[in-house]
Amino acid sequence: MSDLSASNSTAGIVAPSLGPQETKQKIYSIQHLRWFAATLVVFRHAMGHFPDEAISRNYLTRSGEFGVDIFFVISGFILWYISAQSRPRPVSFLLNRITRIYPPYWFFTIAMVVTAIVLPKAFRFAYVKPVFVVKSLLLFPAWHPILHDINPVLPIGWTLQYEVFFYLLFAVLLLLPPPQRLLGNLTALVLLVTLGRLIHFNSPPLHVYTDLALLEFGAGMVIGALYEKRRLVPSYMGIIMAVGALVWMYPMTKFVTTDYRALAWGPPAALLVYGIVSAEYGTRTAWNLRLLELLGDASYSIYLSHLFALGALRMVWKPFPQFGTTACVLYVLAGTLLATIVGSLSHIYLEKPLVNGMRRGVERLRKKEKSTKVFSVATRA
Repeated sequence: MSDLSASNSTAGIVAPSLGPQETKQKIYSIQHLRWFAATLVVFRHAMGHFPDEAISRNYLTRSGEFGVDIFFVISGFILWYISAQSRPRPVSFLLNRITRIYPPYWFFTIAMVVTAIVLPKAFRFAYVKPVFVVKSLLLFPAWHPILHDINPVLPIGWTLQYEVFFYLLFAVLLLLPPPQRLLGNLTALVLLVTLGRLIHFNSPPLHVYTDLALLEFGAGMVIGALYEKRRLVPSYMGIIMAVGALVWMYPMTKFVTTDYRALAWGPPAALLVYGIVSAEYGTRTAWNLRLLELLGDASYSIYLSHLFALGALRMVWKPFPQFGTTACVLYVLAGTLLATIVGSLSHIYLEKPLVNGMRRGVERLRKKEKSTKVFSVATRA
């Protein structure tokens, strides 16, 4: 989701220096945006629990889905910016992404499967046929017969299907010379989206891999390139752009259920990210708000775990389904707080250990493979 799974911490991204006078700067604003995007998604799903469709389907509720578009733009920004500094190799890059995305996702997907089997009424949308579960674990796009959409077992994992494909494409294009990578990525994304508009694929994988939403990753990469070269607007203008993006987003909500969602929400999402990073850089002061930095780190776990937190709250919320206005507000606040707490704890006690453990395992395998090759060469010699 953001990068929903930025490498280690986006706050650790250090801008390249333009000269001896310039102090290197951490991009804390991206961390804050990751938390904001995750909170928007939590808000949307909390509001969606209300039985009154006038509430669960209105523009204010649906606007929470804007968090996904912010995540996609941030993903493009982060991947471009990291690659511009570290010049990663394709295989190393993919292994880093796989070990970052999959372990926490597998945990919550398996938790969803187990819960659906043990407590069938806990998640009415759960579909746990074996083949479908395997596709979900791989993040391979497949049709969900209950939700009637392209979703995995853990429904919010649909965004990760886009993320994984973008990672694969980005990894392949790392083979290009650095000066050609941005143009190469943008060209590939535009060609794929154009193909999708011309053919309208019914196959779930081909539909995802040619969807308009891919352009949001491209927009993030462009913003990353602009930031790298310091082609930014003044701080005050960045703030105006960010506020304007949020205002612009709201009326575009009416397009959220159409195939043109990315064209409606992609531009304001890109404007928001560009405005915020410009504002932080222009102030010449790092926005190192410790709490928001920590919540930004936990944004992936908040995103993955919030359906469980909201599901638990829904089961114990006494006034449900007789919501009054006060109860609605309290429910959303309580749900957001609970999801944030559960997600933060999941980040510390699940996500980090799982990711670190898998990375250590992969590193051991790679070292063993290298030593085997060296031994083989020495034997032949």
